Amino acid sequence: MLKRCLFAAFFLMLSGSVFAYDYLSIAPKKKKKKSGFDKERILIGPGLNFGAAQQAFFFSISPSVGYAFTDHVYAGVTTTFSYYQFSQAEYNVITNQTEIFKYKMPIYSASIYVRPMIGNFLIFNFEPEINNVKYFEIPYPDPVTKKLKADSYRKNILSCLVGVGYMQRFGKYSHSYLMANYDLVQNPNSRYYGTLDIRAGIMLSLFNY
Repeated sequence: MLKRCLFAAFFLMLSGSVFAYDYLSIAPKKKKKKSGFDKERILIGPGLNFGAAQQAFFFSISPSVGYAFTDHVYAGVTTTFSYYQFSQAEYNVITNQTEIFKYKMPIYSASIYVRPMIGNFLIFNFEPEINNVKYFEIPYPDPVTKKLKADSYRKNILSCLVGVGYMQRFGKYSHSYLMANYDLVQNPNSRYYGTLDIRAGIMLSLFNY
């Protein structure tokens, strides 16, 4: 009788242990909530800008780093190298003729931006920017070649771009975009003066696809 009672008690203990193990194995684990900085929200990407007006054009390459503060708002910084060129008729006092003089200007820029997104297709842009621009003095003829040339200097110009465009997600944070921007400052010496700034680019999350 004693042996039967001990065997029954051992069997119940063993069954309880197996049940507890099975329950703990299949019970769903609670996901840890992420807080603070999340590397999956880091976005990087090159940008390509171009624009054109009468007798003028420019293009630029803009590497950018951003951070998605929410699923629909991200902000970041951009550095840009641009090339701007326009042509203008200038008078040559040596040849007594009017010549078309081409002004060629490399531009260096830095900006900070905030970009809200609506749904999976609409993106807005607010972007203050500083541009280090090359300027020219009045062209004059070279006494040897008799061709026009011009002295130059550099100056910082402020801009404030606002824009809207189309975006397409291909990950939780990664996306491509095409947008048109307008400079609110409209400095006559700015490359954005009197024209729209068209931008196409891609922002990639290296740690989350």
